[in-house]
Amino acid sequence: MATTTKKTTTAKPAAKKTTTAKTAVKKTATAKPAAKKTTTTAKPAVKKTSPAKTAVELSVNGNKKIATLKKEFNKQFPYLRLGIYYSYARQQAAKGESITPIDGDKTLASVRRADSGGDISIGGNKKIKTLEKEFDTVFGLYAQVCYTEKDGHRYYTSGSADEMTLAAFNKKCEANGCKKGEWK
Repeated sequence: MATTTKKTTTAKPAAKKTTTAKTAVKKTATAKPAAKKTTTTAKPAVKKTSPAKTAVELSVNGNKKIATLKKEFNKQFPYLRLGIYYSYARQQAAKGESITPIDGDKTLASVRRADSGGDISIGGNKKIKTLEKEFDTVFGLYAQVCYTEKDGHRYYTSGSADEMTLAAFNKKCEANGCKKGEWK
């Protein structure tokens, strides 16, 4: 029985330690509101930076489906569309012939030129002509940044518009009343 008494005696100080641990938990719980205040203070900074969606860059590689790329591009630049065509479509477009975009279910790797490959990063500060040229050099594909005017007519960018950044041209289209959400 003496052994049992020792275990009980040993258990009581353990209970006191638990009580001490509870006190420590209470102290930690008291410290948690301070952590919440820090989190609350950090949230406005996040809100201030989130409207600058042009800072987010889209990463484009051969594994990406064309439909996914077009949708992501239009989400980033809601008043613009990205048309992806086989390289021979450039000559057809120059002749004024209509061109058909590549099927959206295909990946860039499955339609790109055999000797091409790599990645492209699309951000708001990139010029339209630079993006279109990168699709040609990296994937061997003809790409056009497009927009839809408020009357429903669709156009490709050209001339001075190709000198603008994607973010600036997107804002210009918004100001001119162009339609948004026309990524298909």
